[in-house]
Amino acid sequence: MKLTKVAVIGVASVLFLGLNGYGLPGDQGGDKKTTVEDSVILNTNEDVTNLAIENSKINSGIEAKGADIKGSVLLNENKDVTNLAIDNSKINSGIQANNAEIKDSVLLNTNEGVTNLAISNSKINSGIEVNDSKVEGSVLLNENKNVTNLAIDNSKINSGIEANNADIKDSVLLNTNEDVTNLAISNSKINSGIKANNADIKGSVILNENKNVTNLAIEGSEINSGVNLGD
Repeated sequence: MKLTKVAVIGVASVLFLGLNGYGLPGDQGGDKKTTVEDSVILNTNEDVTNLAIENSKINSGIEAKGADIKGSVLLNENKDVTNLAIDNSKINSGIQANNAEIKDSVLLNTNEGVTNLAISNSKINSGIEVNDSKVEGSVLLNENKNVTNLAIDNSKINSGIEANNADIKDSVLLNTNEDVTNLAISNSKINSGIKANNADIKGSVILNENKNVTNLAIEGSEINSGVNLGD
């Protein structure tokens, strides 16, 4: 996986030097559908603080909602990033490709030294989301190292891979957690693993690794740091 990452960074840095926060047009509304074919998209966040308050939204990652992604690489890196979403706010510092068609592609997301704090009906994604998507012949890699997730009061955090209601064929989903702390309080939810509820998975490989992980769920909250294929 390290060799793959190095190769991707080498190509992507030439093509997309200096990108920070990439939102594909397909996530901007309307009927137009974005197509990403034979392309490389690289986004990096280092020493970044995202603060969203009172029904606000921040994207410092890659948004590709409803996109058609073929033969491409989407690479997102978070290092020393703090995400704080309060009062019905949303932050994405990862890769969001919900309702997308992903074929023969690689989605790679890394979190190192990341803190996610979601309070009062807020949502943070620092991982990979492919909910309601079609994934074929593709690789989804997500890494968490020295990550702290704190969700309070009906809030939600994803620092892993979410593929709920997805159609996954001939693909690989790999997620790793090392030195991760998940704390969910008061009907909140945290996923730092692989969650694929109501998904159709065929001919694929799903791998999840945990090392030095602490999970604490309080007052009707839920935490998944493993593989959840159905609650």
